[in-house]
Amino acid sequence: MAAHKTYPHGTTIVSVGTKRGLFLLTSQDRERWNIESTELKGSRVYYTVLDQRAGCRLFAADNGDFFGSFLRYSDDFGLTWKEPAQNIQFPQEQGQSLKNIWTIEPGRATEADTLYAGTDPAALWVSTDNGKTWDPDPGLLAHPTYRNWEPGAGGLCLHTIVADPSNTDRMWVGISAVGCLRTDDGGRSWSFANKNVRAGFLPDPYPEFGQCIHRMVQHPLKPDVLYQQNHCGIYKSLDGGNEWIDIQANLPSEFGFPIALDAHHPETLFVVVEDPSARHNVTEQFTVYRTENGGESWEPLTRGLPRGSGVCLGVLRHAMCADTEDPCGVYVGTNTGQLFASNNRGESWQLIADFLPPIYSVTVATLG
Repeated sequence: MAAHKTYPHGTTIVSVGTKRGLFLLTSQDRERWNIESTELKGSRVYYTVLDQRAGCRLFAADNGDFFGSFLRYSDDFGLTWKEPAQNIQFPQEQGQSLKNIWTIEPGRATEADTLYAGTDPAALWVSTDNGKTWDPDPGLLAHPTYRNWEPGAGGLCLHTIVADPSNTDRMWVGISAVGCLRTDDGGRSWSFANKNVRAGFLPDPYPEFGQCIHRMVQHPLKPDVLYQQNHCGIYKSLDGGNEWIDIQANLPSEFGFPIALDAHHPETLFVVVEDPSARHNVTEQFTVYRTENGGESWEPLTRGLPRGSGVCLGVLRHAMCADTEDPCGVYVGTNTGQLFASNNRGESWQLIADFLPPIYSVTVATLG
């Protein structure tokens, strides 16, 4: 394996979690890419994130088919891996066992040693020592409706964590198939934030909870503005999740998993929508859609993306992201092992990796 610590300042690193391990793609110009496997091999890597707030630590959600699920971290870009002194594990008195770790998110910039993780069964986990020890948030587990929560097709998974950088007491989580919840008191209590979000698969299409949220992002300049991709549409909130507005507009399907945002132009978002039954591109053209007006209208982006009767590509909830460059790069991984990249806000695309295992997650960082 290459000497990872020689990556120069400004290197773009795309971490790709797959059904058979973790791969890294690196580039100096976002045009030419090198691909490497890491020493995390053979297991289902649902999510990875490179945290540069206190050094350069790579975290991974490593879900094994036989030996269990573990959070792991690497300080040498995947050459060696360590486990926390106290890994993610439900207390015996909780009466639950860990099935999968779905996501890991660094805390706020002002909390350099804080990280969050989400699991199935649905729980929010917190580390305040840079990932060495983990404890569940008791407020969420004690929610009065917790025992009534039902899983989505992927399980009862807490897959999205949004820690508000403008308010250290406020956070949102997304749980399938429960919906969005928000805390305003640092996790001591949680309330549902699902008003006007459809659950078309239920007898009551607008329940208090039971929606199947797929992914959620926050506007970087307007902290009350949130966007979510849902089983039943795409939504925008202007008031921190109190109410949601349907912004599906001219999209050809209400079903899809991922959503990404251009940090320099945050009214610009990217989504992939799919045939809800087949769960791949709606037509013979694999398409990424972009809005530049906060969801009032969407345009198809197809230049460089495949088309044909045999093109059946699906994109999972964590398998699309955008970097923080301007123009932003957008990265999309498929469940058939292709990774596409654009370095110009989706105007054109190139295939930068093929024949990978099915891709679960794609995250990106620029080395500072």
